Amino acid sequence: MLEKYHEGLICLSACLAGSVNQALLNGDNEKAEEIEFTVSEDKETQRVEMKDMPILTDVTLVKLDSKTKETIKADFTFGIYKDENCTDLIQEVNSDNEKGTITFKDLRYGTFYIKEVKAPNGYVKSDKVIKLEINDKGVFVDGTQIESKDDIYSFDFENAPIETPNTGDESHLKLIGGIMLLSVLGIALLGTKLYKKNKEDK
Repeated sequence: MLEKYHEGLICLSACLAGSVNQALLNGDNEKAEEIEFTVSEDKETQRVEMKDMPILTDVTLVKLDSKTKETIKADFTFGIYKDENCTDLIQEVNSDNEKGTITFKDLRYGTFYIKEVKAPNGYVKSDKVIKLEINDKGVFVDGTQIESKDDIYSFDFENAPIETPNTGDESHLKLIGGIMLLSVLGIALLGTKLYKKNKEDK
């Protein structure tokens, strides 16, 4: 009967003592995914597979300039890790440089750590490690829950631009010129005094 009408069949058990629920409670997900049931009507054994589809979440990082707060649309790379010290790499993800974002896709429930691997050109690479938690209560970044917009979870990550000397600023040149002028005047004054002294001695 099950073989004939198996399509669309959903099996449920509310009893905690059931084999599926016991396997889940014991953390044995693989056993819970495939349980053999015995059908007594024809005294035949029918094999029914019960599979739990994991909840998968996409989380997007938006790259911002720390001064202008504008999106940095450039090439950059982040790693997502299993450990806080960022030694156990799960994967590296490259940016969408047209949007200035990186999306970590199909993340299961758990705790992850995110760190910058390559900064955009002209910006300082950050050593900051982001703690990302995903569970039945929501998505948390460094302990703060983030809300989704249109089923998209996102958070901002800022980079400081590399400071470069302003070539248009000539104040340092004026300072150097002033020091040189004072040096020349000092030497001239000293030379004049020595000349007068030598003349008097004669």
